[in-house]
Amino acid sequence: MITDRLHEDSLKLLSSYKDVQFDYLPEISRDELSNIIKEYDGLIVRSRTKVTREILERGKKLKVIVRAGSGLDNIDVDAAHELNIRVMNVPETVANAVAELTIGLIIMLSRKLYKAVESLKRGEWIKNQLVGYELRDKKMGIVGVGNVGRRVAELASAFNMKLLLNDIVEIEEEFIKKVNGEVVDLRSLLRESDYVSLHIPLNKSTKRMIGEAELKLMKKTAFLINTARAEIVDTEVLYRALIEKWIAGAALDVYEVEPPTDLKLLKLENVICTPHIGAQTEESGRRASIEAIKLASRYLLEEVYQSKVRVE
Repeated sequence: MITDRLHEDSLKLLSSYKDVQFDYLPEISRDELSNIIKEYDGLIVRSRTKVTREILERGKKLKVIVRAGSGLDNIDVDAAHELNIRVMNVPETVANAVAELTIGLIIMLSRKLYKAVESLKRGEWIKNQLVGYELRDKKMGIVGVGNVGRRVAELASAFNMKLLLNDIVEIEEEFIKKVNGEVVDLRSLLRESDYVSLHIPLNKSTKRMIGEAELKLMKKTAFLINTARAEIVDTEVLYRALIEKWIAGAALDVYEVEPPTDLKLLKLENVICTPHIGAQTEESGRRASIEAIKLASRYLLEEVYQSKVRVE
């Protein structure tokens, strides 16, 4: 069963598998899913579907769940493992899309493009108020050097930015040299960076990882970019940091409630925001959908398990 929208090319591919029957139910409700999940061997989701313990326990035949994307916070992975249900995702398929958005947000912050566009559409000519910053020679701190973080590093290196890299796993020397980066601890990264970009998964150890102490370490001229998961940052503290000018600004693509209901943070002049569109490109949607179909089908037909889950 597929409970979120996938690219049409992936559905054509799935239709060609003679040994696989599937139902495409991209608007199914939680109650409906809970009632019929017992009939299915596999489940493919994106971000809309919340796969809870209750649903997993009702899936008596369920063998595999594939997330056609990167994060797994909408799936109770612990419960799935307890029930011997395989969980896979396809983070590499959306990495370029998220990385390109990240760089785009950084440019918007640096050149005040959001303010430039909005003011001119109102008929205002505020050219003298729009003195920005170049990216060349600025320090870019990348927290999490997985699929997305690596691609961000590659793109940022093309702007001749100085890269500070941080991860809990060892980063290969070959990649560090490729992007002319430097591996540093988190505190050093926060203190030294002109831009701090988050690319880590949400889990128990990363929830609220960026709080008051971390934000106060940052330069007053620095920018925070979060295209990962909202809960990595203490949102209330970030609000204080922005209104009290601990940091210069922030760019956000993710929110604790989506769509967000509390807009006070988003209404600040030094915040730019997008509606969780990191992976929203035609190309990444197609790649993620096709790869998810392949992983789920291969596991059900051949019991081949390709772990794409990055364990922190």
